[in-house]
Amino acid sequence: MRRLRIFAVLFTIVTLAAVTLITAVPASADDHTVGVQSRASLLCLQPLNESLDAGTPIVQVRCNNRSTQTWFFEDMGDHVFRPRNLASGLCLDALGGATNGTPVVQWPCSGISNQRWRASKDLPDVVSLRSRVAGTSSHCLDVPGGQSTEGLAVQIYVCNGTSAQAWGVGVTTIIQP
Repeated sequence: MRRLRIFAVLFTIVTLAAVTLITAVPASADDHTVGVQSRASLLCLQPLNESLDAGTPIVQVRCNNRSTQTWFFEDMGDHVFRPRNLASGLCLDALGGATNGTPVVQWPCSGISNQRWRASKDLPDVVSLRSRVAGTSSHCLDVPGGQSTEGLAVQIYVCNGTSAQAWGVGVTTIIQP
């Protein structure tokens, strides 16, 4: 009886492991785990106060390579990505429509266009990130006024080619708190 119980437990473990391997979705060759740095301010993006909460504004702060400054860029095809914060698991989201000053927050990931961003070049060599909110591509991720104020929240703003909308996206080394 004991042998049968051990066999049943082992069989269950092996079966669950096999199902997990079969149903796991492999990462795309174009998925990247990266930091996002403003080329204007040289500051990096993270949720305000390293918060893990939905709706938290995305701000620029001194780069420190912590997991709160690390973003997983899920490849959606055609240079379109859905960035997800490594620490919170929440996605980069334009909270509203395609209008100047729309805040960018972290929000639970879904298939909505507010969480899709088109890169101007292949990752990790991005220059601009265009919001795909409501299927548009007229507004870019933007540091208001190109300021280098630490803690300043980012927004979307009509794409204008300024350094306020230029981003360095590169592979990071994660430093845990």
